[in-house]
Amino acid sequence: MKYSLIKNLLIELMLVSLLYIAAFALTFGLLMPAQRMVLPEFANYASILFLPHGVRVLTAWLFGLRAVLLLAPGGLLTHGFLHGTAGFSIDYFFAALFGIICATSTFWLFATMRMDFHRERAKTISWREILLAGSFASVINVAGTSYFYGSDIQSSSAYFIGDLGGLLACMVILMFGFRWIRRARP
Repeated sequence: MKYSLIKNLLIELMLVSLLYIAAFALTFGLLMPAQRMVLPEFANYASILFLPHGVRVLTAWLFGLRAVLLLAPGGLLTHGFLHGTAGFSIDYFFAALFGIICATSTFWLFATMRMDFHRERAKTISWREILLAGSFASVINVAGTSYFYGSDIQSSSAYFIGDLGGLLACMVILMFGFRWIRRARP
């Protein structure tokens, strides 16, 4: 029994970490260079499609409080890649923690206000509820990271736009993926 639980947790941890790192790589390896050609004046590190936020929100929706543990490896690895050793100063480390906990804390906060959007309590998937929770998660993320990074209002606004754009993009990808799976079934 314990072995099975540990095995499932390790599978979830590897899957979420790989998805987070892949979303990060796609954002900074492909989307950001294209964005810089079209919008060169946009804020540093602010992608208008920050796909990792979509992974954070969907992970929190699917796994509840476990999402913090599942998101930590990918979140900290990508943060270290982006900022190097300076990324683990106290301020930058706390900024990374806000990114890791923002979605999970939002779903928890909503549940305490009797708006529990978690997957296991839903009769159907409500994309609007996930988008609402993702928007609030972005506000928490932007507030925390802006405080610890010392970002101005323009950068903070760009982070918010990027979080929402990334969440929407991930949701559209999932919607088409689910549609493709339904059509592929006999």
